[in-house]
Amino acid sequence: MLDFLLKMFKTIVKKYYFPVFIITGLLVYLLQRYNADIPILINNYLNDFLCMPIVLKIGLCSVRYIKSDEHIVLPLPLQIIMTFLFIIYFEVVLPSYNERYTADMLDVVAYSLGHIFFINVEGFQKENFNTDN
Repeated sequence: MLDFLLKMFKTIVKKYYFPVFIITGLLVYLLQRYNADIPILINNYLNDFLCMPIVLKIGLCSVRYIKSDEHIVLPLPLQIIMTFLFIIYFEVVLPSYNERYTADMLDVVAYSLGHIFFINVEGFQKENFNTDN
């Protein structure tokens, strides 16, 4: 019974997390834009957590569309590289050029946790894309 409930929960999360994350991210952005009083964890780290699942899901949907294969999943090395590039760009490069951005180790943790969420919901494949198709 517990196994069935966990499988059902994962199915529901997999189906709805993307639109919920998009709406939540936009809501946080709008609240920040209008200087609303937001709890510090939400204000500083929620969108960083939401970022990788959103970006990786867009990438996954793009690959599935291009390859015409609804069962394909992103290889883990590709997911790790994309997460690493986001961390480098937003936590190393941008803070060097723009005062609006600050380097913060907790942002790195938030990006990484978002990636872990994506792995647990969407999974990954061990082998790289087959280039013969």
